[in-house]
Amino acid sequence: MKKQSGARISQCMIVKNEEEHIAGALSWGAGIVSEQIVVDTGSTDRTAEIARRMGAKVFRFEWIDDFSAAKNYALSKAKYDWIAFLDADEYFLREDAQKLPAYVSELQDTSCDGIQTAWVNVDAEGKVMSVLTQIRVFRNRPDLRYEGRIHEYLAYADGRIMEAADAVHELSIFHTGYSGETHQKKTGRNLRLIQKELEQHPGDYRMLGYLGKEYMRMREYEKAEEAFRGALFHIPEERRRDYNGTTSEIALRLLVLLTMLPGNQEQAVREAYGQAAACWPEEADYDYTMGKYLASKKNYQEAAEHLRRALGILEQYGYREKSMLLSAEVPKACELLAVCCYNIGDLAGCVNCTTSMLKENPYLMSTLTVLLLAFRRDTATAAEAVSAFLGRSFYDFRTLKDRLFVLRAAMAADYEALTAVMRAMFTDQELAAVEQGLRVGAGSEESGEKEERR
Repeated sequence: MKKQSGARISQCMIVKNEEEHIAGALSWGAGIVSEQIVVDTGSTDRTAEIARRMGAKVFRFEWIDDFSAAKNYALSKAKYDWIAFLDADEYFLREDAQKLPAYVSELQDTSCDGIQTAWVNVDAEGKVMSVLTQIRVFRNRPDLRYEGRIHEYLAYADGRIMEAADAVHELSIFHTGYSGETHQKKTGRNLRLIQKELEQHPGDYRMLGYLGKEYMRMREYEKAEEAFRGALFHIPEERRRDYNGTTSEIALRLLVLLTMLPGNQEQAVREAYGQAAACWPEEADYDYTMGKYLASKKNYQEAAEHLRRALGILEQYGYREKSMLLSAEVPKACELLAVCCYNIGDLAGCVNCTTSMLKENPYLMSTLTVLLLAFRRDTATAAEAVSAFLGRSFYDFRTLKDRLFVLRAAMAADYEALTAVMRAMFTDQELAAVEQGLRVGAGSEESGEKEERR
């Protein structure tokens, strides 16, 4: 495809009191985008000052309880061919950002309106919570604007559908705004704006779904269930096969909610799963949620079936507009499947799951422990053979690190025979140091437990 050197990018954002994040929000685009536009909706801190100092064009916009109005004002100030519209709590990794000019140049003479990327929600520790997809890079066109007071979305004025290039596996936007205290501050505002929208449009299934999510975060579960069921009822027939945050995800939110409720909700959970899976068969998170739920009920046979099905669906259909939970937790799902296999006596299945994971990352302590539990139960396999298998497949027992790692896992699995085999690999001096370290570690854990009891 011929590249067009004239394709350039305007980075846009709306902000309010983001002095903690604004430098990072602008840094990823420095030297990559051709202009940076910051629309301030009423900051009382140094956000605007920092943005100007970094070279951004800063505009003031009076907040009118309408995210689309503020974002569309920002778009009106952009002068280049393409827009990258990220919030202050979102960013591209530098290596991904550097790919953007080539992407938009390649798409310049095509019919594509935007670029669909992965949208990765991370917590305060940087752990991935979920992976969705978003269109945040799109053409700068006067008839392509945001709609909706809150949870706004891009749409053409004449109603035609946007055509987006799939870059989900190449580009990722990281989002930190759903972590802990940060999101709690937004809940009251979001709830108020959603309710305003519903006053004007009572049957808006999108807003009903978002209302359920806000009530769920507030732990008002009865209201959340009512909102989710209302949203599912009002989804238009022509949208009942769509995969996105306002259709298939609503069914997932209801299913997750029902698994959290006290009492015996199993019949309601099964009904919600059946309805969701029948309507959106390419969504792996329904089976993943059922697998976790049934495992918690110690129904390991059914749980294993659902987990296998979930992993198969994800492999077949991917995670574009779907499977946001499982795509972020594949190792966790595989380990749970291994645990289920162990509990139903499927030792071969347990070994297959855990060894596949250890090939990707041999230093997963809980995974190795589950594998050793399976080997311990398999009395036909001697501990010496298990040790040789581990040394041949995953670990270098010439290193103290690997010997110690497997020793700790053998002890955690209460695998006495393997523990003895591993101990024999240490010199007397090493063993004395290891035992001292284990005693110190045990003492620290005991002190921690006492402190918690206080």
